[in-house]
Amino acid sequence: MKKKIILILLFIGPLGFFIFLSLGDVNFKPCEIFKENIIDVATFKKDTISFKDNINVITFLGKHPNLKETQLFNLNEVVFKKLDKYKKFQMISFYTNKNNPEIISIKEKLSKTAGDKFYKWKFIHLDSLETLKIYQSLKTINDLDASLSSNKAFIIDKNNNQRGRTDDDKIGEDVFAYDLSSVNDLKNKLLTDTENVFYEQEVSTTSRKERLGKDEK
Repeated sequence: MKKKIILILLFIGPLGFFIFLSLGDVNFKPCEIFKENIIDVATFKKDTISFKDNINVITFLGKHPNLKETQLFNLNEVVFKKLDKYKKFQMISFYTNKNNPEIISIKEKLSKTAGDKFYKWKFIHLDSLETLKIYQSLKTINDLDASLSSNKAFIIDKNNNQRGRTDDDKIGEDVFAYDLSSVNDLKNKLLTDTENVFYEQEVSTTSRKERLGKDEK
């Protein structure tokens, strides 16, 4: 009799747990839309690259990308490597001064550690006016610095909307730009929020195979 009870519990226990999980709420927090209709990079790079239909993390490196090198390597380790498996994810870093040798150096260094999905990190040259137009279409507090760079990263969703979080740490602060100099911000805010946008726009609407596409292993 005892053996029968144990067998029944072993069967019903896991089944009940599975049903409980399937009925429960998914543990993710939708991100706020802070700005709609962000100027698409496709406006300036037609038929080359676009924000639309992708989930994007964008940065502004300006005239002297080498000054952002440490931040970029942190961004690579903390965010890019966690999201590069997704078909619809791309990282975009804008810089000025075409044929900038600093960009060549940074790409060579990053490619050695970023892995075989490094092609999903796009380094895009824009002139000064184009850079300003995209940046000024975002919700920001600070202007670009004198070299047209920023210490912040931004999330742009598949519909060209800027995303972020409200009431951060329950102190009433909105986060619509992420501090590149803080590994804590990259890990606990930028990565988390980008993953939440992924859940909202990809995980909840597509199969795993569709999300990973030909990159699935």
